[in-house]
Amino acid sequence: MALTGGCLCGNVRYRVSAEPLWLCHCHCSRCRKHTGSPLATYVGFPAGTVTWLAAEPARHRSSKDVDRSFCSICGSTIGFHRVHETSLVIGSFDAPEALRVTEMWTGHVWFENRIPWFDTADDWQRFAEFPPGRERELKTLSGQQIKG
Repeated sequence: MALTGGCLCGNVRYRVSAEPLWLCHCHCSRCRKHTGSPLATYVGFPAGTVTWLAAEPARHRSSKDVDRSFCSICGSTIGFHRVHETSLVIGSFDAPEALRVTEMWTGHVWFENRIPWFDTADDWQRFAEFPPGRERELKTLSGQQIKG
């Protein structure tokens, strides 16, 4: 399955043919600031599986192990990048409805930081911070060069 997407003005375009690893709603304050939304919805892919078809997005190092990407022309949020994953915002996909959500891990992360008056109607599991094992995985990879 090949998925395509990009920014509002078309400056940044991408194609990814890898199967998604997960789809989640993140409620942390950094993701809210990055997207300007009450939560951010990302789809994760293995690092190195996104092909940039036009300009690559600009990046901002928002923490020790995360680069956040956006279009330098129109400002559209593209995603965030870790050493082992590239996570793309759902709104940047040309056809987000093509994602087979029932076939991948889904959930809410950093739910303890949610805006109290905002919630979704889904039945996805909600985690105060990361799901079990994820924090340990990220600590193990911490400090490595971001590839995706």
